[in-house]
Amino acid sequence: MPVAILERTLSAPRSYCWAWLADFDALQYLHPPGNLSEFSCEGSHVGARRFARFKPELGVEGQIIERLDLALPEQAIVYSIVESYPLPMRDYVAVVRFADASDGGTVVTWEGHYTEHGLAAAQVDAMLIDFYALFLDAIEKAHASGLRPGQSPY
Repeated sequence: MPVAILERTLSAPRSYCWAWLADFDALQYLHPPGNLSEFSCEGSHVGARRFARFKPELGVEGQIIERLDLALPEQAIVYSIVESYPLPMRDYVAVVRFADASDGGTVVTWEGHYTEHGLAAAQVDAMLIDFYALFLDAIEKAHASGLRPGQSPY
């Protein structure tokens, strides 16, 4: 099973990074405006689902449904794509881990485990890592701007 991995140190405290990613609804604010044509979320509890559709120009047809599978406060989040697969992969499970960095920041390790379907693993890895980097960039930008988790940095 392929794994796309991005490990990065953010200049924001662990509690801040955790607050952004543990709020299952906040993902919509980490996307640049206009990326999503629809977004809704059932909450931030284990078992909650979020529903998203991308604008057609991004080439993802269909709704992405993700479920929050595990949330260990300030340590790890696990979520998966369920019910439908509009992306060129199957069996997607993401693990996001948080650790303190020596400079007061946070080491975030984001792993996407999946089964190949439609694209080669190297292409899917690159796509996933680009998304993870987009989200982490937005968290860092929000922190640098003095925004609270859930406030769009765009």
